[in-house]
Amino acid sequence: MITQLTKGSRYKIISASSTDENFTTEGILEGFITMGEEPALLISMTDEEKRKLRIIPVNAILMIDIIEHNEEKEKEDKGDTSYIS
Repeated sequence: MITQLTKGSRYKIISASSTDENFTTEGILEGFITMGEEPALLISMTDEEKRKLRIIPVNAILMIDIIEHNEEKEKEDKGDTSYIS
């Protein structure tokens, strides 16, 4: 069962645009970033042998199709990492 978006997975994302038509992006998730205080997805696309990066604000996303899902490796829990000096 897929419970999260993972880096390296291929997605087709439909997002809202300023025109009447929705915007379609297909590519590989490179990671999550912020635009000001808003979270966004960083998508790598290949267009005619050129690599492009696209930033899609999360609040503009209408739908995500999962084309190819890569399981993310479990991160080792390091416990409480707070230090007091």
